[in-house]
Amino acid sequence: MCGDNPRQSYGGALAVLSLPLRSTRLMAPAIAGRLTFHDCGKGGAVATHVTYTPDENSDRDILPNLESYVVGIHDTGDLTKSAIISPFLYKFSLPQTPPATPGNDHERPIDVPLSQPMKIEVGGDGIIGRRVTLWSQHAVDPIAEGIIGYN
Repeated sequence: MCGDNPRQSYGGALAVLSLPLRSTRLMAPAIAGRLTFHDCGKGGAVATHVTYTPDENSDRDILPNLESYVVGIHDTGDLTKSAIISPFLYKFSLPQTPPATPGNDHERPIDVPLSQPMKIEVGGDGIIGRRVTLWSQHAVDPIAEGIIGYN
């Protein structure tokens, strides 16, 4: 591992989502967090699920409405081009989040079974190194983006 972060690797793939580099939005993103692509602990090289975990600084009021958000995995990892013109390789929706429990609403992971398994590898139809964006179904720009890497 690099740096001073003692976080253990869990396998699969990970994308840290934050405000898009080419954002036209003036406010901080309503949603930031982590997308973890995995196979439910089986240790394989194909993701069958994705888990979204919001950052502790994410807007709590927007989390119950995640069903109106779409995750897009792009053909490339090029962040210099607008996400609007970057074609998708994969796309899926996030379901409605479970209700918050008192005293524990800062990290409510949302696990989504993928309708199409995704290879955790570089190149071909693998997802490693690709740009991932989070879109509101009611906006023209992504609200968060990141690059998928090995977890």
